[in-house]
Amino acid sequence: MLTIICGEDSIASRNYLTGQQKILKEKDFEIVNVDYHQVLELDETGSSESSLFASKCAYFTNSLNKKVFKKMSEKNEKKIKAIVDSKAIQVFDWEEETSARDLKTIKGAVVKEFKPSQNIFKLLDSCYPGNLKTFISSLNTLSESTEDIFIFIMLARHMINILLVKMGDNIPKLMSWQIGKLSNQAKYWDEKNLINFYQGLHRIDVNSKTNGTPFTVKKSLDILTCYYLK
Repeated sequence: MLTIICGEDSIASRNYLTGQQKILKEKDFEIVNVDYHQVLELDETGSSESSLFASKCAYFTNSLNKKVFKKMSEKNEKKIKAIVDSKAIQVFDWEEETSARDLKTIKGAVVKEFKPSQNIFKLLDSCYPGNLKTFISSLNTLSESTEDIFIFIMLARHMINILLVKMGDNIPKLMSWQIGKLSNQAKYWDEKNLINFYQGLHRIDVNSKTNGTPFTVKKSLDILTCYYLK
């Protein structure tokens, strides 16, 4: 059995992954972290040719899509098919920040995709000066169902894209309509304030990782946006 855990909401997908590990541990499975080479060495019984793992194991790996699926030889295709079809093997593959549409289709594999809430895109679109009330309202609503760190990650990515557009830089992998939306939002921002706002987001990131502030990520966002979006 092969389960592929993916989606742009990497926090939710990671939480699902660790949740599965906890459930399997409670069922007396040994949790084994393996790389893609070891996955391809698994035989039909669920054991690895290069290990002395216990018989009741669940194997956890990551990025098989890039490392195996997209450049799969006939030999490896047969091995992956054997894993998918096997009732004795349990392999979980975490595809960080990858949507299901970007995955190579593996027939028979279980795909668990975690998509961001549409509300987060409304929040991102509302982040500009003069729109504080709408932004804070959206942030408060969104934080009830979405982890603050994921909201922060999405906002930081969005703002660097706006900054790049504002400065006339190209952004690879974005479609023309996305560039158009960013350009419209960038018009609300003075370049200096936009740079300062992004630097403020960077400080929040550093402080959250180093315990450099008594505030939560959400509270830090509240303070920063109250200054720049008023």
